[in-house]
Amino acid sequence: MSRLPLAIALATVIASPASAQFQDAIGTAPPVPAEVIYTHGHVATPAGWQTDIAIAQGTIVAVGSESEVKAHRASETRIVDLKGMTVLPGLIDMHVHAVDAGLQARDCRFPQGADAATITRTVKACAGAARPGAWITGGQWDASSMGRTPPHKRLLDAVAPTTPVVLHDISLHSVWANSAALKAAGITRATPNPAGGVIERDGKGEPTGVLRENAAIALLNTVPAPSEDDRVEALRTASKAMLAQGITAYEEALLATTNARVYARLADAGGLAQHVRACMWDRDQALIAQRHRYARPGLEMGCVKMILDGVPTDSHTAAMLEPYADAAAFGDAARAKGSLLYAPGEIGAKVARYDAAGLVVKLHAAGDGSVSAALDAVAAARKANGPYGPHHEIAHANFVTPADIQRARALTATFEFSPYIWFPSPPVRDVIRSVGPDRMARFTPVRDAIDAGDRVVLGSDWPVVPSMSPWLAIETLVTREAPGGGGETLAPGQKVSVAEALRLMTANAARQIGLGDRIGTIEAGRQADLVVIDRDIFAIDPHQIHATRVLRTIIAGKEAYLAP
Repeated sequence: MSRLPLAIALATVIASPASAQFQDAIGTAPPVPAEVIYTHGHVATPAGWQTDIAIAQGTIVAVGSESEVKAHRASETRIVDLKGMTVLPGLIDMHVHAVDAGLQARDCRFPQGADAATITRTVKACAGAARPGAWITGGQWDASSMGRTPPHKRLLDAVAPTTPVVLHDISLHSVWANSAALKAAGITRATPNPAGGVIERDGKGEPTGVLRENAAIALLNTVPAPSEDDRVEALRTASKAMLAQGITAYEEALLATTNARVYARLADAGGLAQHVRACMWDRDQALIAQRHRYARPGLEMGCVKMILDGVPTDSHTAAMLEPYADAAAFGDAARAKGSLLYAPGEIGAKVARYDAAGLVVKLHAAGDGSVSAALDAVAAARKANGPYGPHHEIAHANFVTPADIQRARALTATFEFSPYIWFPSPPVRDVIRSVGPDRMARFTPVRDAIDAGDRVVLGSDWPVVPSMSPWLAIETLVTREAPGGGGETLAPGQKVSVAEALRLMTANAARQIGLGDRIGTIEAGRQADLVVIDRDIFAIDPHQIHATRVLRTIIAGKEAYLAP
């Protein structure tokens, strides 16, 4: 029997009575009645600007002009007139420490960039108000802002001689403690540096009170922990703050068992508004083994966090391929290039094990040396398990060689950049001095990564930075200047467009957290995660984007935030 050409065969099937009946069944369904229609808006969609969105059961059932959406209007439909306001997809922050952010709101705080007099004056007031037996925690200090008065325990001893004081620096990778805190932690001149940590010492070998990386963690582990109830309220506070900025999903960047219980409790109480992917700390193997005990709808335990190095500031703890610019003045040859916190082979073995289990690995890598080590580890996982594993994340990636920008795409690795720490902020001044101007020309190389075809997403690292505002991030990605403009432009060759910046925080991030089929764009059939703002960020001077005000934040069709 001869065979019909494919086109004729298909036409025959389509023309058959049964097929026509099937097509009729598909085509005759009435329009879905909308629970709410947002009308007269300025709605950003992949097909261009539209005006109306119809939503039913948390899903966008139609988006288009008023006349196109009208068919979904029913007697019970609620109509919201947006009066021309701009509507964007809900925003996704890929690097948040939410419980810490909520807790820090109650700490002893002074502004970033504070000098020694401001810091000691603030600590003195906090000590005077402290309950007997309480510790004072807070921050955030940086050595560059303190000028010729470097952080030392004696400054804190003068204003808090008996109350333990521990202050975080701007990176949260170092702490500054007074003598009472060092004594409580059992740290003396005889205490050796822990693996992956540094106890800074004076010329006589006495601890100065400044501790880096694992030494800082060891001291922080002695600070009395807040109660679980306090942590739950802190998480609730942080979640509400993010809703007010239009953040409808986020990645919790470092989760240990204590806070896993907190997330589960808030989720069970119905208080976790955003979708959250949690990155469990590699050091908490018990949590990783028992992760499904804490997973909930909207709370995914699908990521592991590894910290490969520190930060490229005066601490010299980020791992660089070449010596720091001020290495000679620093006087410590062993720390001239910084160092990794794991042996390279150990990084590869761990990533391969997590990759085989289907877990994304988020690798903190600030220096170009640690970024190379992270990509080597991803390459080891691909060799061991095949090329189709999770898209592992290189977090921060402040410095990346051109060669590593190129190989990330072949390895299907994702760069998670942090544009919130921006010139002329205190941390960046410190980085410029430590790393040198030549390497700063490609600082946070977003443009290079996009052009290479890499997957790129954005994370605030809140509360390491004082604000998680995505509008600040979008502006500074576009201008590479301080918010509002003026002053120096930092690595101008790495500028991106407003559309590109927005895509990194929406469609790209949605794909990275495994929800690319559900959120990230405004289209019929997608979950109704939307943010309504007071200006068209595509049409205004980009130096004004940071001042954007969120009017409504909508998650799965429900208004999770409404501006006063």
